[in-house]
Amino acid sequence: MGAEVVIDRTTHSVVEAVSEATGGRGVDVVFDPVGGAAAGATVECLASGGRLLAVGFASGHWVDVDISQLVWRNASVVGVFAGGLARADQASDHEALLALAAEGRLSGATSVVPFESLADAVEVVDRGEAVGKIVVSCTSRLSA
Repeated sequence: MGAEVVIDRTTHSVVEAVSEATGGRGVDVVFDPVGGAAAGATVECLASGGRLLAVGFASGHWVDVDISQLVWRNASVVGVFAGGLARADQASDHEALLALAAEGRLSGATSVVPFESLADAVEVVDRGEAVGKIVVSCTSRLSA
């Protein structure tokens, strides 16, 4: 889907893979919607002056960071609240995304599954095998 490097955290050390991919330099930005200790470990992936963007806590916990690692890298953690954007900014960003999609420059990573497959879909998410979003289609039948 356009990524230059993909790292499977279940089979590779993220820190080692990032180091290899960047020639030991590290990355400028880590976008983290998951949080927890695993997110904190990504500080070791940051280049000097890098930023870890704390976007969410899907793991149930906000990012757990070793402050000394930030100091050694002259790096920072930045809290990001997308809901804090002005409505005009959200609208212009939405229009830009729609234009990219219309040009074929974005592709969706969404799977739609019927309600009957809900249990299987949850297992896919639990195993960390979901790509993008999984949408469960629910239809109701009204009887007269």
